[in-house]
Amino acid sequence: MATNRTDSSRFPSRYGGGWVTPAQYITECLCVLIAKSERKELFDQFWNREPWKAIFRRQVPLAIKLLEKHPPEVVLSALRDRRCWKIRSFGANFLLRPLLIEKQREHDAILAQQKNTPALTKTSTVQKPRRIKRGKKSLMTQLKEAE
Repeated sequence: MATNRTDSSRFPSRYGGGWVTPAQYITECLCVLIAKSERKELFDQFWNREPWKAIFRRQVPLAIKLLEKHPPEVVLSALRDRRCWKIRSFGANFLLRPLLIEKQREHDAILAQQKNTPALTKTSTVQKPRRIKRGKKSLMTQLKEAE
């Protein structure tokens, strides 16, 4: 757990660990899911004390294997999916694989759409006030002035 942000440690830890690697971050998210299902609260630096220490150490290598195949955004979106409420390990391929494939397709579609979309030019958000034309007078205005 790094105190400063680096290329390898680019995610902020939600439990007081400074900056963590993508594998450690998604493992934290998995531990949050496990704690929710057991109706427990996670404490600061929970990965240093039992029983979370064993779970965390076991899941980080599995998270690294997942990250070799999928980017962190895909794995995180799969973990946030409501169908993952009962997941307890990254080794549960029968639960994760269909979700990861679905989320990977969505991620690839978004990237392709962003690639095909032309870059937007920067425009000012402050608009000039509308200019009111005071040229011709309406027929009603001319009649009122004639009276």
